[in-house]
Amino acid sequence: MLSQILEPILTKVWESILSKLVEQTADNAHNNLKSIKEFELNLKALQKKLKSLCAKASDVEEEIKNSELSGRKKRKREVEEWLEEVRSIENQVVELGTEVESEGFIVRLMDGELPAKLNNEVDLLVEQSRNFGELALDVCGSRGDKLLTNGMVGEVFNENLETILTLLESGQVSSIGVCGMGGMGKTTLAKHIHNRLLQHFQGRVIWVTVSQEFSVMILQDKIARFIGLDFWGEDNEELRAARLHTTLSQMKNSVLILDDVWENIDLLKVGCPVSVECCRLIITTRSLEVCRQICCQKVIQVKKLYHHEAWELFNEMLRNVIELDSSAEEIARSVAELCGGLPLAIVTVAASMRGKRAIHTWRNAYVELKERVSGNDGMGEGEVYKVLKYSFDRLNRNHHSQSNEFNTLQHCFLYCALYPEDKEIMREDLVRQFISGGLLDERKTRRAQVEQGRSILDKLVNVCLLESCVDLDYVECVKMHDLVRSMALKICEGKYMVRAGDESLNEIPKEAEWAKDLEKVSLMSSGIMRIEEGKSPDCPKLSTLLLLGNYMLDFIPDSFFSKMQGLCTLNLRTTCITELPNSICALKSLKSLLLEWCHKLENVPYLGEMTELRELNLSHTAIKEVPEGVKQLVNLKFLAMDAPELEMLPEGLFLKLGNLQYLDLPFHMVVEVEEIANLELLEEFSGRVKSVNDFNSLITSWGSQVHGTCYVILVGSYDEDTFEILGSGDCKELFLSECNLKDEVVLAEGIKQLTISKCEDLSICFVDGLEGLKIECCRGIEYILKKCQMATRWVG
Repeated sequence: MLSQILEPILTKVWESILSKLVEQTADNAHNNLKSIKEFELNLKALQKKLKSLCAKASDVEEEIKNSELSGRKKRKREVEEWLEEVRSIENQVVELGTEVESEGFIVRLMDGELPAKLNNEVDLLVEQSRNFGELALDVCGSRGDKLLTNGMVGEVFNENLETILTLLESGQVSSIGVCGMGGMGKTTLAKHIHNRLLQHFQGRVIWVTVSQEFSVMILQDKIARFIGLDFWGEDNEELRAARLHTTLSQMKNSVLILDDVWENIDLLKVGCPVSVECCRLIITTRSLEVCRQICCQKVIQVKKLYHHEAWELFNEMLRNVIELDSSAEEIARSVAELCGGLPLAIVTVAASMRGKRAIHTWRNAYVELKERVSGNDGMGEGEVYKVLKYSFDRLNRNHHSQSNEFNTLQHCFLYCALYPEDKEIMREDLVRQFISGGLLDERKTRRAQVEQGRSILDKLVNVCLLESCVDLDYVECVKMHDLVRSMALKICEGKYMVRAGDESLNEIPKEAEWAKDLEKVSLMSSGIMRIEEGKSPDCPKLSTLLLLGNYMLDFIPDSFFSKMQGLCTLNLRTTCITELPNSICALKSLKSLLLEWCHKLENVPYLGEMTELRELNLSHTAIKEVPEGVKQLVNLKFLAMDAPELEMLPEGLFLKLGNLQYLDLPFHMVVEVEEIANLELLEEFSGRVKSVNDFNSLITSWGSQVHGTCYVILVGSYDEDTFEILGSGDCKELFLSECNLKDEVVLAEGIKQLTISKCEDLSICFVDGLEGLKIECCRGIEYILKKCQMATRWVG
């Protein structure tokens, strides 16, 4: 393609140049002709090099695509960037063809820049291609990671474990079902199998939690993500199944564990080639019928623990440093028996009794639990629910909690049920939601609230109402056992409406389903595309509405919020809305308005009447200006406006917002240091200042408060392509970009991350206590000193 472009260019260039030369004087014609000859040689060399380069790029592209077809390979980032550079050169040559007849082009040609520049770039790309090595990486190289789980208890548990491992090793069984009632330890058994396979067997071990909200495409996505297969936006089930089938077939000797299966799954439709040689299958389910429908060759039924095994597990979960005396132990054994041999019930009740040694405490616990198990407290789902409810009710007696913290612990626990079933919930995100939902002590600073939220999660994990886990990105998370979540939803029956995670919902529930007494509604990640005109649920007590994660939701009618006057928290994160309805202005009780990652949101109505608003998040939206009325939101504690298209910050914006504790601003615009310095309660700040002097002024204004302040501050110029945040939310991070540092002293005591880019006249860099240091394009630096000792000499 490039040779076809360049040949006519050379002809047109000569015609245009000769015409231009006729108009020029004889004095400079000779020199110009010499320059033109050089250009001709450069253009011909460029033609030859580009032809070779494009042939190389074509071969590279074809080889990568062939590798990626299997789903086991993924192109290296450096190769993808190289291909983009080749395309860029190609585009420049195309532009050259369109410019060749212009007079400006002839002048630029005679300046001697264009062909030489392109030639150098092509040489560099050719040299880069010689150092690629492998063009694609193996995305299926990892065999999986060890899962966190409780210890094994019981003879039957160990027998089941060894039986399943023996069946897998025999090479005669391709599918195994593990079934039993909820809370029996099926998932725990499957996790131990998973971990043993990782330890002793070759091949890939794939773990996927299925849950009740099942669909073929969701299951395909989960398996594909686990093995590193990218569907690239493919939404055809059959094509996805074919690619998944190809990838799993090539992996050989793999084991697919599907946990918490509720209904028959057509594995061929999903794309799973179940066989002894290729992909063996283990499922856990409550239903024996499901095992038969999926044609499991062997079925292992998990049974309750024997009395002595139940006590062993109960006593282990008590974790007593000092043993109980004989009388207390006798009652404790009776408490363990009331749990009916159900591991989940045993674990939660024992966790709620940790540290209790007095005999009257144990006697009272036995009486209360016996009344629940033998009587009827309205739970209606069998003894396991009653036992779990007992553990929930005991929250106020743990940690010597006062009644207000008891309510906080309960409400935070119940809030977790608003997330989809089996959802791994990021701990830090959950703490932020506790704050947004007004569940934590609002008299505390935001930092203190974060610590309170983290402590509450630790307590809920400690009493086994939540489980600790990590997601695929190794981020710390918590999750709810599905029985615990069911118990929580029963407690909130009539007050909570939860359809979270049901991606087949497509539309808002009918108005008749919105009871007047509803307090919280969660429709997060439920596939809602639109809310029809005229919809107006009558929910005067509704305090929390979660619509986040509905990526296709693009319209909310004005009528929708008209009967929700008590709404305090509205979360529309990651929806596709382009504007907010004007009726939102009438929500006078609203405290949290969360619009982060609504990337199409351009229009926000006047907000000045929302005087109760404490949290406003407009980051990563499409707003071009700060919404009117923000200046009047004097109670704001959290303001995030890192919006890429935001054009300016109105003068005096922050002068009345003296309660701000968290402020996140875009780096493409400079802030007025005097206004930020006015925020005496600020604990977290992200933004850009003009100079080192401005940065020093800001740090000085914070005084001793700076030690407890987290910040990410850019000083100098902003380049979107190279700017990269390295630290975390608890970090002090400073970027110096294109600053003249001659005779400058940077007041960066306690800083954790430091980046210095394209700065002048900095000969020596003093650092102390840094966790990360990055220096680029600063040729004047000779030394980097730590604690006044030379640590590294900078060459450049």
